[in-house]
Amino acid sequence: MGGVATEVVVLPVARGRAASRALVCSVPAFLLGITTILIYGRLNFVPSGVSNRLVDYSIAAISLPIPLIAVWTALKALRWLLLAAWPARLGVVADADNLTLRLGPFGTRTYDTARLDVRYPFELSQDADGGGFEAFLPEDEQRAKLLPRILHPAAREPLHRVILRFVKESEPDAARTLRPIIDRWRSGHSVDDGEPLLKESL
Repeated sequence: MGGVATEVVVLPVARGRAASRALVCSVPAFLLGITTILIYGRLNFVPSGVSNRLVDYSIAAISLPIPLIAVWTALKALRWLLLAAWPARLGVVADADNLTLRLGPFGTRTYDTARLDVRYPFELSQDADGGGFEAFLPEDEQRAKLLPRILHPAAREPLHRVILRFVKESEPDAARTLRPIIDRWRSGHSVDDGEPLLKESL
């Protein structure tokens, strides 16, 4: 039976890269944790003839950023580790109507494409954001090798940056895979009749 096809493009999450980031974050967390133990383990908050608890309290206060950063980096490492081992399917899923980020411990968010602002650097050269040096590349090269700037009112940061942070593909590969759906977002044209198209499974 004929009908309007729903083209779906999927970019899987880079689980291996997530594991590497977990390892990178765990190193400063471990070192700062050891430093915290060494500093706070020597403090004595009970006044005595050889100890002034005001000095110990001062040292504890001055050193407070160390355990706080240790906890922050440890939580960051845990989050990346959970992403690497997440049991459900993860990825960036794009179709004509929605852009969905399935990022496990980083959350799942869906953005309606009707409110996406999608522009290539050559379209931003006179914009307040600027297009950077990439704005001077040929337009065809930008379309072929770069993800455009993708903004949404409900997103806290540009979505193209989120995509590149999490997916396996390099930017040129991601740009090539997403190009058909990006063109559709920009043009607003419907797809031809046919069966749903899956570029890559999660």
